Amino acid sequence: MLDRLIPAHVRWFIDSEYDNVNFEADLVFMMIITGAILTILAFPFMNRSKLYQDFCRWIDEKRALPDGLEWRLVSGLTGMMLLINTFSGDFVAPNIEINHPTGLWIALTAQTIVALLLLFHISYSISGALILVALVPTVILIPLEVTIDYAAELVSLSLALIFIGPSISRVDRAIFEATGWEWQSLRQYALPTVRVGVGLTLITLALHNKLLDPAPSMAFIAEHNWNFFPMIGMDFVSDLNFVLFAGITEMLIGVAICFNQIMRWATILIALLLTTTLLILGYGELVGHLPLFGLGILFVLKGGGSFDGLFPKDELIVISDESMETIEIPPVATEP
Repeated sequence: MLDRLIPAHVRWFIDSEYDNVNFEADLVFMMIITGAILTILAFPFMNRSKLYQDFCRWIDEKRALPDGLEWRLVSGLTGMMLLINTFSGDFVAPNIEINHPTGLWIALTAQTIVALLLLFHISYSISGALILVALVPTVILIPLEVTIDYAAELVSLSLALIFIGPSISRVDRAIFEATGWEWQSLRQYALPTVRVGVGLTLITLALHNKLLDPAPSMAFIAEHNWNFFPMIGMDFVSDLNFVLFAGITEMLIGVAICFNQIMRWATILIALLLTTTLLILGYGELVGHLPLFGLGILFVLKGGGSFDGLFPKDELIVISDESMETIEIPPVATEP
């Protein structure tokens, strides 16, 4: 069943024009929504469960990779994706179109530079900074309905590369030390930053391509009959219900990853979904998701990280016009 869910980036595989479609609040709709609410409520209990905690401890005990190798894998796969896109004439993704020849040449040149820096592990921080700089004109020139699918992932990955760079790259360390920037504490924020970004990306894709506007996914279903429910005797599940089911599933995985709940299980599930869809859709699905496969390995091996260091002693300072209060923040249960 997992191989028949709609791919996250459905707009890679359909035309830009499609009929308007809206969900119907039928019995199946209510069942799916109810199931989603119950699943979200169950996340904290699943995260604290002995089964999941034992799984995390087993991963931590068995993990025996050189320090920083996971980030080098993420870097290499990201660089590979960008370089393949350059050879294909695509900037970042197939559905991002730059119609001005000079603008496209500049974009592809910048993309190639970043790709080589990442692929050959020359500099992570410079690469991250260049991606952030390139995003500014991209957001201005490209319609928001296109860039919104990629913004959270690219921004978070860029920041994570900047944070992790000095810890695994002599070039980046030299840059930080020459400028007098303190870099030792930045490493701990790389993992949770990209984790939140990936979670937000999945939530955005679910909302943008399926839940708020099911039309793109319905257009995909019209070309690729992926509704497996009738095949298992559930004829009452329509294609529209299936789009809702796929969108809710994607959103739930995004919520779990974003909020560090059953993080490793959620990552394994999305990895299975991506693997099976790429086996069906082929090359285009593989290239666009290369960084996610690297991040998936990172998340499974390292977990989701934590922003605890941002608020020393678990305190949050709240400033108002009349007074300053210190509010104790109770610890939130996350995975090891």
